[in-house]
Amino acid sequence: MPSNPPKKSTQGWYTVSVDTLRGAVVVAAFIGLALAGYGLYRQWGQKALEQEATALLAEIEVLLARADTEKPAGSFVEELESARRGRTAAAEAFAAGELATAVSEGRRSRALLLAILDSAAARASTGEAQFIAVQGSVEVRHGERGEWEEARTRVVLQSGDYVKTSVNGSAEIVFLDGTLYTVRPNTLFLVTRQPSTSGSPAEQTIAMEYGWVNLNTAQRGGRVTTPRAEARVGRESEVVVSYDKASSTGRFSAFRGSLEIASEAGLKRTVGELEQVVQTGDLLSDPRRLPSSPEPDRPDDNLELSLTAVKTLVLSWKPVNLAARYALQVSRSRLFVDNVIDVNARTKTEATLGLQGEGTFEWRVAAIGRDGLQGPWSSPRTFRVLAAERPGEKGDKTPPELVVDQVQAYGNIFIVAGRTEAGASLKVNGEQVAVAANGTFTKTVLVAQEGWSLLELRSSDPSGNEATVRHRVFVETL
Repeated sequence: MPSNPPKKSTQGWYTVSVDTLRGAVVVAAFIGLALAGYGLYRQWGQKALEQEATALLAEIEVLLARADTEKPAGSFVEELESARRGRTAAAEAFAAGELATAVSEGRRSRALLLAILDSAAARASTGEAQFIAVQGSVEVRHGERGEWEEARTRVVLQSGDYVKTSVNGSAEIVFLDGTLYTVRPNTLFLVTRQPSTSGSPAEQTIAMEYGWVNLNTAQRGGRVTTPRAEARVGRESEVVVSYDKASSTGRFSAFRGSLEIASEAGLKRTVGELEQVVQTGDLLSDPRRLPSSPEPDRPDDNLELSLTAVKTLVLSWKPVNLAARYALQVSRSRLFVDNVIDVNARTKTEATLGLQGEGTFEWRVAAIGRDGLQGPWSSPRTFRVLAAERPGEKGDKTPPELVVDQVQAYGNIFIVAGRTEAGASLKVNGEQVAVAANGTFTKTVLVAQEGWSLLELRSSDPSGNEATVRHRVFVETL
């Protein structure tokens, strides 16, 4: 038998079938295509990032130019600086080829600039503040070179505007931060903003040239400057600031909360609740104690009485310790301008009024100490004098009209404007509201509770018919 042919050495070799080889070729081709596709995808992705980064940088330049033109920097200094830093970081990353970083920084800068410009536009439409009540002669001037114009309810005030009241003028002004200013007669001040030194946003403030203002701050404090001093008012405070230009004398009183005073000479004082500091030139006195507010006794709030049945009305209040006398005001206006009664030498704790005509009246009282310092006014009380029954009123069964036209929010202060029947009695959350001869009304409501709350408006006509409207409002948490 022939010998078997010698076997080939297969050490270190593997046997592979033709089908396996074909499969390997296919896999290799697939991998090659995948790698090529991935490379193309990366190139496309990088190109897309490059295009987006280029577009972002161009858009940011346009937005920055808008910011320079529209000048919202007075309130957004820090935000604008952050946006510029983001622009710089995006440009540097783009130059270094770090396109993803460039896009990320560019998007952040663009979003911040858009938010700044949108906020500035909204502020331009609402202003720094708004008149919510005007009584007597009150004027406003827009800027240094503007003409003096008559102030009206809902007129908007911008930074750089002046407000002036005459001898019989008074007004209520609410600022965007929720601070409510009551401006008394013979007052002149400038609406402005002051840069913050603590990193917080710029502060809304007024610069008084002369006169008298009452501040009620809400969730934020306030600031008032006089020619010789500065007062920083704490949150949820009620203070009075007055300045006499002729004598260079200022008075700073805290009825609720507190305030800090600094003179031009560097003197500082802290004024606590029911205290007053007097500024004479650059000097500041030590805090002096103020008497507390009297508590009204009679009649009950919102009393209604008929001229046919009652000819006199006794107003009384509880005595205040250490009070030497009392000031009493009765007015047809809740701003207490052109008062029916305005006396400050009552030694008794009551006064008798002779009723001579119909209408809605407000009254309040304040204590004056032995040193002549007057404390805060009491909360006003209202009484309504009705004439004899008019023909046809007895059988009236129709509820009065009651419409809310507008509710504006300023922090936790809401301005409610609307209309009801002329001659109707209106209350908002239980507080009496003055109704104009044409039935229109405006009411400022302070809502202390954060989140959702209800404003309840209730109108009643002389026949006793009632209408009720409820409106939901929201107070943001700071």
